[in-house]
Amino acid sequence: MEANGIPISVQEAEKLRKRQFERNKWFFTTSGVGRDLSYNLISTFLLVYIQFGVSLTLAQFTTLSFVIGVGGRIWDALNDPLMGAVIEGSHLKAGKFRPWILLGALSCGIVIMLMFGIQSLAGWKFVVFMSVMYLLWESTFTVNDISYWAMLPSLSSDKKERNTATALTVLFAGIGAIISQGVTPMLTVGDARAGYRTVAIATALIFMASQLMTFLFVKEPPRRESEKQSGISLRRMWKTIVKNDQILWMTLSQLYYNVGSNLLVVLSANLLYLEIGYNGTLYFYVVVAYGVTTVAVNIIYPWLAGMLGRRKLQEASIAACVAGYALIGLMGWTGIFPFSIALLCAFCVLISAGQSLFYMASIVNMTNCVEYNDYKFGERNEAVVSTLRPFMAKFASAMQTLVVTVVLAVSGTFLLSQSISTLETQRDFFARMESPAAQAHYIESVQGYLGEYDGLAPGTGEYDAAAAKVERRIGADGAMSKVQLDAQYVPALAKAMVLRTPLDAAGLPAGEAEELGRLSEIDASALASGGYAYTLEVGDLKSGQESAANLSFRDKSTLPMRVWLRVAVSVLPILLLILSLDIQKRKFIIDEDYYDMMVESIKAREGNG
Repeated sequence: MEANGIPISVQEAEKLRKRQFERNKWFFTTSGVGRDLSYNLISTFLLVYIQFGVSLTLAQFTTLSFVIGVGGRIWDALNDPLMGAVIEGSHLKAGKFRPWILLGALSCGIVIMLMFGIQSLAGWKFVVFMSVMYLLWESTFTVNDISYWAMLPSLSSDKKERNTATALTVLFAGIGAIISQGVTPMLTVGDARAGYRTVAIATALIFMASQLMTFLFVKEPPRRESEKQSGISLRRMWKTIVKNDQILWMTLSQLYYNVGSNLLVVLSANLLYLEIGYNGTLYFYVVVAYGVTTVAVNIIYPWLAGMLGRRKLQEASIAACVAGYALIGLMGWTGIFPFSIALLCAFCVLISAGQSLFYMASIVNMTNCVEYNDYKFGERNEAVVSTLRPFMAKFASAMQTLVVTVVLAVSGTFLLSQSISTLETQRDFFARMESPAAQAHYIESVQGYLGEYDGLAPGTGEYDAAAAKVERRIGADGAMSKVQLDAQYVPALAKAMVLRTPLDAAGLPAGEAEELGRLSEIDASALASGGYAYTLEVGDLKSGQESAANLSFRDKSTLPMRVWLRVAVSVLPILLLILSLDIQKRKFIIDEDYYDMMVESIKAREGNG
């Protein structure tokens, strides 16, 4: 054997290989933190940003949700195998995987910054813009995503080393997801537009840097003929599903699981804001409960699976999930069993533990379908089985987005949440006004608009007529026509708190901000004096008074809204998870004994061949 053209022994070659693997293992797996940091910003928070940071009508929100949530996700699921075929046929000097990893990360990072950075568009213009940006995002992320995960098995053909690298990759990806889900709400609640812009820039830079690290420091092993696989087509995927009944049942089970297991996470912002209040720290506590539990379960899974077996472990895990979801569904309806963040976190521990155990056992079952294919038909088709997992995950994500959109639209939660979106948007415009005089004009104008709504209830003909009149007044005012103020939600601004911060000679803050009063009550002429900076506060107030966001959203929620939301985050997950378990219990036959029988049969067949 040779290394850099110099003959070496087999033992020396193996030492060099192991040394390179150890280096590759850490640089490759730790880069997953940046990848999932960026992925979760989109998968978990894009709809939240749109709902609470952008003023849209119900028709605009629904259209955008279907485009980015359903159409985009289905396209993403279809172009995964297409990208796999491109990578498989690559013969680039820099390697088979690394050029695509870097290209995908750099282009995707730029798209992410533009998605959250361009905030001058509203209404249907924003719908078109975000639709295009989302499709660009999913296309560029797919370039990185498929090449990254396809590179993982190439790091080593040794079973133990491959398992170690896989476990670390999943672990660091999970850490990235936990960081995103925990930190993002803390930095965006109360100032969604500016907060998401900052988070997007930081996330994109970390993503690009992490993948640059992979490109520079991870060395691809030489391509061997035995490792080359044929391209994956949709026709081949479908053929494999049809003839392999075990893949079919596991895919269907995973579809139900993926939809049900994520509804609480996706809707948790709405749940917390409706039940407790508009506070990003609360979300952080839920993420910590989920994250710590998931990491702990990953550590003890092999021991539990060995002690109970996968079938019994799955039954126990779903029982824990059902208990957790049922308890969440019951919270807050009586004073005896209140809705509190402590109880919610405790029940999330049950859910996270159960779902993590069930998912890991299901992944083992899915992987065992490779041997089943070999046992039944004499071919393994690992690539096809591997492609089915992300295909179903993304199809499930599309169905999940559909459920969320229907719940928010039918319950009326979306329209009510636009009060917060209006507050956030106007807070941003108010802070950017060039002078206190311009801010005073803004306050006086809004106070004039508020008078049109006195004693009128939203949804009535009189309210709509008042909104139409205010819309005309906004359009006739050169300054006010530029602040993207939706006349339907002007009353939400009444409770926004006006803050005054003293400035030094250099124009920098020279003291604590002082609460001057609610926008509807303050004397706007007081803002004309110099030496101060004026801002609007829509979130938590230091004085302890109730925030404008809570007064406009939580305190105006209706019983149907709460019922719809609670059913979506508790009853529906219970039904879907039970369906997922039932399919595996009734239709999946590959238990531990059956698997051992298949392996022995395959070995005997190969020996006879």
